[in-house]
Amino acid sequence: MRLKTKIVIGFVCVSLLLAVVGFVSDHYTGEIRQAQLNTVNDASSVVMHTGELERSLYQSLIFLNGIREAYQIESTYSTVQELPSVVDLTEKFETELSSFEEAFTKLEVLINEKEQLPQDLTDLFKSYTVYRSIAREWLELGAENSDQANLMFITSIEPYFRNNIIPEISKTRRYALDVQEVRNQSLNQSLKEASLVNYIATALSVLFALVLAVYIYRSISGPLEKVSRSAKKLGEGNLDERINHRTKDEIGELAKAFNTMAESLQRSTVSKAYLDNIIESIQEALFVADSEGKLVRTNTAAAKLTGYSNEEMLNKPLTHLYNVSEMGTVYEQKRKSDHSFEFSLKHKNSRTIPVLFSEAELVDNSGTKVGSVAVASDITERKQAERRIRESLKEKEVMLAEIHHRVKNNLAVVSGLLQLQSFNAKNSDVQNALADSQLRIQSIALVHEMLYENESLAYIKYDKYISDLMEAISNMLLRDDRVIKIETKIDPLALSINQAIPFSLLITEIVVNAFKHAFSGKKEGKIVVEVKMEGDLVRMNITDDGQGVDIHEFNNSDSLGATLIKTLSSQLNAEFKILERVQDSGSVFQVTFERKG
Repeated sequence: MRLKTKIVIGFVCVSLLLAVVGFVSDHYTGEIRQAQLNTVNDASSVVMHTGELERSLYQSLIFLNGIREAYQIESTYSTVQELPSVVDLTEKFETELSSFEEAFTKLEVLINEKEQLPQDLTDLFKSYTVYRSIAREWLELGAENSDQANLMFITSIEPYFRNNIIPEISKTRRYALDVQEVRNQSLNQSLKEASLVNYIATALSVLFALVLAVYIYRSISGPLEKVSRSAKKLGEGNLDERINHRTKDEIGELAKAFNTMAESLQRSTVSKAYLDNIIESIQEALFVADSEGKLVRTNTAAAKLTGYSNEEMLNKPLTHLYNVSEMGTVYEQKRKSDHSFEFSLKHKNSRTIPVLFSEAELVDNSGTKVGSVAVASDITERKQAERRIRESLKEKEVMLAEIHHRVKNNLAVVSGLLQLQSFNAKNSDVQNALADSQLRIQSIALVHEMLYENESLAYIKYDKYISDLMEAISNMLLRDDRVIKIETKIDPLALSINQAIPFSLLITEIVVNAFKHAFSGKKEGKIVVEVKMEGDLVRMNITDDGQGVDIHEFNNSDSLGATLIKTLSSQLNAEFKILERVQDSGSVFQVTFERKG
């Protein structure tokens, strides 16, 4: 197991253990404390309910005494205006009895909800029942014979209340409080036991953490001490020293690497001759200079490249070999970069040698600069090949430009022949067909003309091209009896010849179709050619304000113009559709295709 894994697992185990102990302890003690709080609340309720029992019974006796006095006064005087009526006192007496019974029920639930009522409470309720029965009989007697009722109250009810009811209430209060006290003591004992268990669990957790820490420490410190001792012996020259540590963790890997290093040092030591062989085997020219910039080491490749012998170059400034007069600015800008750059050296016979060059500082263990090392690769043949390629490319560009020029001229001749033929034609349909063909040829010729005049023979600036094309179409279809304006809204766009020619023919067909058919019977109109770039998509809209076109009729038409539009859209892999204009008159032809690189 790796050290990192051991440490992580140890920390996770300790953290989980402490978290579990803390959670269980908090949960358990929390339940006990909540039970204690409930017990205190119950004790308060017991005191309150027993007080209510005592108050209700005393109050009921007071009301009975008031009834007795009322009976006596009524028998002696004719009116008792200043005393409450017997009916009111009787109602209040019954109300107090109800209060007693309600408080007794609540007290019974608090003391023991599921078991039978304790003897003390049973005795109290029995005494209360006798008291209630005697009182109600006394009330009936008082209404008939007040003297007899007065005697019964003094000899029966009041002595019974004092000798039976009051002692039972006191016993009930003591019993209820004793029950709550026992419960509270039991909860306190549970809380002490929970605290003891928590202390024990915490102590065990700490002990486990200490044991785990000692284990991890010993699995790291012991092997590291072995590695330290072995490294010290190896540094003292004892190359036979090895570390006997076979674990698969990082210490084991370190011991394995140490043993491999010791074996390598024991088999061979790195000598100056060995380094010289490495330097001489390098195919690139190598120049090593000291802190003052003087050459202290070169290789055979450097001598062969510069024409100097190794002895001739030693102790000379390294810059003596640089073509600083021509490449000084390049050297100052790029010599401290991490990449190679094109540079030139001076040969012994004064000619310049193009090289791929890099230079870096040499520093010692303390980080102090002690010199520099430069590496140069001869790229003379590569530069010559690049020059031949550029010359060949220039020749091909000239030839392609000439081809485009001649194609444009030949198309211009064909266009002129068609125009002459249209002059000699007597049939207007033939003249129109020849004029349409002439416009198509002019749109193609214009592409070749722009390629000939453009710096790039692969792409044309299509925004300028469309403006020139629309001007040519306007001049060709100009009529004295109407004015048709063409407006262009073109994003900067470059297209290859493979897309430019079919796209040009497509625009020509749609615009010529609008000129011929959209403005019948109108003296003026407008055609808007809009080309937008949306990412890699080219979207063209050609809009006219003429009489519009029947979309269904156009889609089913087999005329030459409709067929060309569909065919050219297919060549561009374009989506062609005619949009309906609801509010404005005219038509919108939309073409969308992907621009190819």
